Amino acid sequence: MSGLRVGHTELLSRGMQLPGLAKRANALAQLPPLGLLTIAAMVPEGWQVELVLDDGRAPESDVVERVMSLQPTCVAFSALTPAIDRAAAISRQLRRRKLTTMIGGLHATADPDYCSNDFDAVATGDGEMLIGRMLHDFAQDRLERRYAPAAPFDLAHAPLPRWDLLGGQRPPRYTLQSMRGCPWNCSFCAASRLLGPPRIKPDCRIEAELAAIAAMQSRPWIELADDNTFAGERDCGPMLEMLREARARWFTESDWRIALQPQLLQQIARSGCQQILIGLESHIFRYAGMGAKTADWQRMIEAVQAIQAAGIVVNACFIVGADGETEQSIERLGDFLEEAPFGEIQLTLQTPFPGTSLHAALKSAGRLLPGDYRRYTLFDVTYQPDAMTPEQLQAAFHALVERVFAVVNQRRRDAIAKHIRQLRVRKR
Repeated sequence: MSGLRVGHTELLSRGMQLPGLAKRANALAQLPPLGLLTIAAMVPEGWQVELVLDDGRAPESDVVERVMSLQPTCVAFSALTPAIDRAAAISRQLRRRKLTTMIGGLHATADPDYCSNDFDAVATGDGEMLIGRMLHDFAQDRLERRYAPAAPFDLAHAPLPRWDLLGGQRPPRYTLQSMRGCPWNCSFCAASRLLGPPRIKPDCRIEAELAAIAAMQSRPWIELADDNTFAGERDCGPMLEMLREARARWFTESDWRIALQPQLLQQIARSGCQQILIGLESHIFRYAGMGAKTADWQRMIEAVQAIQAAGIVVNACFIVGADGETEQSIERLGDFLEEAPFGEIQLTLQTPFPGTSLHAALKSAGRLLPGDYRRYTLFDVTYQPDAMTPEQLQAAFHALVERVFAVVNQRRRDAIAKHIRQLRVRKR
């Protein structure tokens, strides 16, 4: 269950079709489902695995028929929060046809009770350690309702993803996870801690995965499926050299503090990095749990400029709607972003995903709005703001998106990004 989801048709018409947002949405849509391809590699011998992808556009009944045409004995789901209700609806239809369904992943880990109503079994935590046990229990007709690993999965045992399940089609972009989790515990982020403590994948496993990708496509596009690639104490030099030797073009996420390491910036630029998403978060509010990445606004802007001066395009990520936000503060953010030095920009609404301390705090305060998880898209208001009505926040966000991603502003950022790429070429 994948694909960018937006609840408001007004936002689609006003902003999501603009060049800047459409470019990132298309990039996300091209990413293969790394989690399922990895879990599939842990399926015991004797089982045949087929992959069905759903981007949320086709009628649910069509997806059910695609699944049924494969004549499965059981169906395993992975879905993030905005897709969970659609996954549950498809599961209900499959169960009515006497099929057993299972689900795992971040949302199932964050809210297993919600999933238990519509799936026969729910896996929480790292799925690599669970899929074999679940299939064994299913075959023995003793499938349990809940499964959880006894300990975090050791990434030294990470398998090669089952790229063959894509049917011989080479995706425009490949995904590779070099770490799992994050040392920080930002209150808005569920991914950092839900699956256990932060762990680093050994270089030998990264090398094997890169070799498998390079064998399928020369000079591949790779997105590192990491929460914060350069956080922690590991020596990233070997991985960056592998990416360079693979002639990969790649994208990842990190925080502004990489600007404090000029030598690392040079290695990143030489290794083929095209862009790094840097979470600047809110310009009016510092979230709890941000640890050493907490800094004043101007310090982070200067860090972004240093990163880009090294020849690395920064996708500056902003969260709109934190406590203290007003229509005026959103307008000031728009003023800033029209002149900001960033090569790319990402705008999202504050979203209290289940499993986060933000969700717990807003729920305790009675500030979560009624409705199901389909609204948890990063673009739809799901809570009562403290200084506006939900309608005012939604309208202000719509206006900000339309303004920031207007064609003239996107062309300005494209020119900045082109200049940064030229810097990287000259530095080689």
